[in-house]
Amino acid sequence: MSVHQPRAGVSPTRRKGKRFTRRIAVVLAAMALALVCFSSVSRAVPPDGEAVNRIGYTNSSNGSILRSGASTTATRLALLPNGTRVEVYVKVEGEAVNGVNTWYYVRAVSLNLEGYLHSPLVTLTNTPIDSPEPGEDPDFEAYLTAQGFPDSYKPGLRSLHQSFPRWIFTAQHIKDVQSPAGSRQPLTFQKALNAESKPGLNLVGSSSLLSHRSYEPQDYYYATNTWKIYDAGGWRGASREIIAYSLDPRNFLTDQQIFQFEVLSYNNQAHPIEAVQAALAGTFMANKTVTFIDHRDNTEKTMTYPEIFIAAAEITGINPFFLAQRCLMEVGRNGSDSVSGTVPGFEGYYNYYNIGATAGTNPILNSLRYARYGSTGAGPTSTEREQYLLPWDSPWRAIVGGAAWIGRGYINAGQDTQYLQKFNLDGDTYGTYWHQYMGNVYAPYYESARVYDMYRRQNLLSMPFLFKIPVLTELPAKASPYPTSNKSLNNWLKEVTVSQGTLTPAFHSEKYAYTVDVDGSVGEITIAASPYLASCTVQNTGTHTLKAGVNEVILEAVSERGTKRLYTIRVNRTGEAPPDPTPHEPKVSDGYAIRGGFLLNAWPDDGRNRADRIRAALDIPEGMSVRIRDAAGAEASDASLLGTGSIVEWFDGVSSKPSATLTLVIYGDPSGDGKINSNDLSDMLDQMLRGKVFPPARMEAMDPTRDGRVNSNDISAILDQMLRGTPIAQN
Repeated sequence: MSVHQPRAGVSPTRRKGKRFTRRIAVVLAAMALALVCFSSVSRAVPPDGEAVNRIGYTNSSNGSILRSGASTTATRLALLPNGTRVEVYVKVEGEAVNGVNTWYYVRAVSLNLEGYLHSPLVTLTNTPIDSPEPGEDPDFEAYLTAQGFPDSYKPGLRSLHQSFPRWIFTAQHIKDVQSPAGSRQPLTFQKALNAESKPGLNLVGSSSLLSHRSYEPQDYYYATNTWKIYDAGGWRGASREIIAYSLDPRNFLTDQQIFQFEVLSYNNQAHPIEAVQAALAGTFMANKTVTFIDHRDNTEKTMTYPEIFIAAAEITGINPFFLAQRCLMEVGRNGSDSVSGTVPGFEGYYNYYNIGATAGTNPILNSLRYARYGSTGAGPTSTEREQYLLPWDSPWRAIVGGAAWIGRGYINAGQDTQYLQKFNLDGDTYGTYWHQYMGNVYAPYYESARVYDMYRRQNLLSMPFLFKIPVLTELPAKASPYPTSNKSLNNWLKEVTVSQGTLTPAFHSEKYAYTVDVDGSVGEITIAASPYLASCTVQNTGTHTLKAGVNEVILEAVSERGTKRLYTIRVNRTGEAPPDPTPHEPKVSDGYAIRGGFLLNAWPDDGRNRADRIRAALDIPEGMSVRIRDAAGAEASDASLLGTGSIVEWFDGVSSKPSATLTLVIYGDPSGDGKINSNDLSDMLDQMLRGKVFPPARMEAMDPTRDGRVNSNDISAILDQMLRGTPIAQN
């Protein structure tokens, strides 16, 4: 990704003349106005501001919110854990929060995501963003090759090796357990993703972005726009996109996120008690002691929480930082009822890792029931008493015994990294995918961020850490991106009606093919549809002319995020159709004009696009009638304000087929709402930048300069009308 530099003025040697400069300025202005309409724009334009161009780290223990603008009301893009590395490009002025109105425009390295952070949330370093590329290291390159790391892993690993030469990276080549016996094949990324995307296996919180939530039928109820809740914490099913991001190891080859691959065994040199103290600072376990009876020698002892976690590490061989972070992830920095020792019926019992807290109406009671009674519910077994120190009737027994449970059940069974505890891909001991410690799909991301921050603050990053990095085959060419959209995927229709005949079968939101039978006297049919969610738009409704035989109409229900759901209606017109009416040559007055089948000069500012005024200007011979429909196909009332794409039709006698048709064109109004605004700019940019094809009337409306092309001159004409009131000629 290129590094954004502060903007500089255009060099005189690069200017191509005023006309060119003005044209570029017009296009940029149009794009800025259209941002609210352009659903595909996912990255903000780097702002002007004071250049910073330094590395920084977030510093809030509660996490720092990355936003789309320099304001607390701007869209929330992500919650960055304490110690997240960010590239700080510029400082800008924005909303004042606690008296400080400066914000940084940054890139969160671990998410490859740009946005704004309030400046007090970032601690700057003196390290510039433009650090030199890693130099060649033949020995390290040979090591990577010998480990079998794919080429797409190597850039991140080279950068880490340059900064931390003592770190050791080992490749874990994942085998497909479901391969035929004796021929274990490499596991493909898509197969792993398919398995991890099963409903309920991966979860996100209630405040997650809509693109992080699953819209699969088992997880989402489209009729009520609600999600299945998996437990009392409000957890919802995770989307395939956020699972793919979290599953792709290449997303986490950064100095912070590499720690989800740290091997979770105890190293007394790399894991001093001072770092554990730092990890627990500011939590419910800081500066507190615990008095308990040590079952090993039946003596009373008093220890601090950091001392207990070190004891757990020495007894079980597990990284004490991992244990402390797992505890905080499960019960929170302020603790929960799982560790209060005061829950009625479970007074004096503790569960610091929420072991046994299966999803349900009260997972905490489930965890305390396990702490007191073990897996049987009738009392701990002799094995549980000996190996896991159950019952957990003191914080010491709960922390040390719980660590033994985690070690035996996960770490010693091969799930010895945070990543593997979330995504059990290899599964030699337990089988794949199901024996996973937590549902929270974000857990490895946040836990590794906390561990990294502890190491960084304790100046331990130079220690020889060992990382086991999964390698999957048939990976996407690029690392799976972090989803950022907060727009809905709901594109189900609630109702479809037809003006002639009957839908067969009766309409149902999850049935996508229908037939309608009409006789030969029916020359057209009007189809109406309404979605469940207002942000979903429906295309191809309105009145359709019918030919003899089968007429196919495909309704496109387009979600707010742009995905389509298609409903096909086949209209069977049987029998002989009435003869075509005699063509009529329409005439208009009151300054309206006709050119090439278009009705012109319906300028909105003068009210000339009002339906009754247009009707009054029409020549309607005796024996004929006129129908006016708006751009959506609905019949217009006298007070209706019409836009581009509205239809005027003349009918001879009782004929249902028009003998003449004119389509209204308002230059500068391709959107068809009868106004000249940012909606029109959005349509024009769709056509200019994406090549989107529109109906002839809308294409004509995009060319107010009448040069036969849609370009920046036309955008300039619309902006002149919007911003300066300069009218666009309509005849």
